[in-house]
Amino acid sequence: MSKNILLNSLILSIGILIGRLSGYIRELIIASKFEVSSTADTIILMLTVPDLLNNLLAGGVISGILIPILAKYKNEKIEEIVADFTKKLFVIFLMLYIFVITIIFFVYDFYFFSLLSLSLLAVFPNILTFVISSYLQYERRFKAQSLNTLLFNITIITFLLLGFENYLFAIGVVVASIIRMLWIAYDLRATPINLTSLFIQRKEEFIGYKLLIFMIFANGLIFINPMIDKLFASFLQEGSVAMLSYSEKIYLLPVSVFLTTYAIAMFPDLAKMVTKGDKKSIHTLLKKSILFNISISFIIAILFYKFSYEIVNLFYSIAHINESSLKEIATLLNAYLPSLLFAGTNTILLNVFFAYKCYKKLIYYSIFMFLSKVIIDIFIVYFQYDVFYIALSTSISVLLSVFILFFIFIIYKNKESFHANNDFR
Repeated sequence: MSKNILLNSLILSIGILIGRLSGYIRELIIASKFEVSSTADTIILMLTVPDLLNNLLAGGVISGILIPILAKYKNEKIEEIVADFTKKLFVIFLMLYIFVITIIFFVYDFYFFSLLSLSLLAVFPNILTFVISSYLQYERRFKAQSLNTLLFNITIITFLLLGFENYLFAIGVVVASIIRMLWIAYDLRATPINLTSLFIQRKEEFIGYKLLIFMIFANGLIFINPMIDKLFASFLQEGSVAMLSYSEKIYLLPVSVFLTTYAIAMFPDLAKMVTKGDKKSIHTLLKKSILFNISISFIIAILFYKFSYEIVNLFYSIAHINESSLKEIATLLNAYLPSLLFAGTNTILLNVFFAYKCYKKLIYYSIFMFLSKVIIDIFIVYFQYDVFYIALSTSISVLLSVFILFFIFIIYKNKESFHANNDFR
C-alpha cells in the first residue's frame, strides 16, 4: 500500500512540477513585460481573485467529503453522489460569486470591478474540475489531474504572449479554466461515469447544504490565505503584490510538488482505513508520512536559506528585475521558510480530521485561523508595514495551525467522540 501511495505521489509530483514550471514561465513573462509595477499587480490580481473561490474548492474540502462517502458506498450510487455534490456546489458558488463581486464593487473602481467580475466567472467550470478530480482520486487516477495546472498556464501564457490585457486577459482566465475542465473530464472515459453523470436526476441526498457550506468555509478559509495576502498587499506600496507573488511562486514549488502530494495520494487509503477502523495501520501511515515530510522539508528549507538570493536571481534575473527588487524578493522568500518546513505536515493533519469526519472541530479551527490571519494583515496594512511582514505572518499561521491540529488530535484520538463520525449527521 505504501508503494502505491509513493507511486501516486510521484506521478502527482512530476505533473505538478511541470505545472509549477509553467507557472514560473507565466510569472516570468509577467515580470518581463510589467516588472514590479501597478500593471503587474492588476494582472496578478485578475489571476488571484478567482482563486479566492477556487481555493475554497481546491483546498481539499471536496475530496475531503466526497472520498469518505464514496468509500462508504463503495461502487454503489456513484453517479447520484457526484451529481448531488455538483448541483449543490453550483448553487453555493453562485451565491458566493454575487457576494464577492458586491464587495469588490464597493472596494475598487468600476473598471477594476468589471475586470475582476469577468475573470471570477472561471469558478464555474472549476466546480466541475474539482468534483471530477476528487472522484478520480478515489479511483486512484492521478495522471490527468497532475497536468491540470500545465494546461491552465499554457492558455494564460498564450494570452500574455498575444499581448492581451484588461478585458481580453480576463476572458483568457475563463477560457483557461474551461480547457482545464475539459481535459480532466476526458479522463472519465476509463471510469464508470462520464461528464453527464454530474447532472443526472438524483433519487436521494447524500450531503446536506449545511455541512457542505460549513466545510467549504472551514477547510477553504485556510487555503485562501495566499489570495487574502495579495489583496491586502495591494494596499501597501506599489509593486508589493508582484513581489509577494514572485517570492511565493518559488516557495510553493517544493511545497506543492514534493510536500503536499504525498498527503493527497495517501488520503483515499487513509479514508478506507478509518472506515475499517484499522487504528494500527492509520498510526503507522501517519508517523511515516509526517517524518518523511519534515525530513524533506528541512533539507529544502536549509538550501533555500543558504542560497535565497542566488535562487531568486536564477528565477528572475532573466526578467531584468533590478537588483534591489531581487534582494527584496529573496527576503520575502526567507520569511516563507517556516511555512515551507511544516506545510506538508499541516496537510496530512487536515486529512486526518477529514477522514474521521470531525467537521465541527475543523470549522472552529478554520474560523479561528482565518480571522487571526485577517486581523494580522489588517494591522500590517493599517500601519503600512513592509510586505515582508505579510509573508512572515503566513509562516506564523502555518506553525500555529500545525500546533493546534496536533494538539486536538492528541487530546481526542483515544476518545469515542473522535471516532463517532457524528458531526452534522
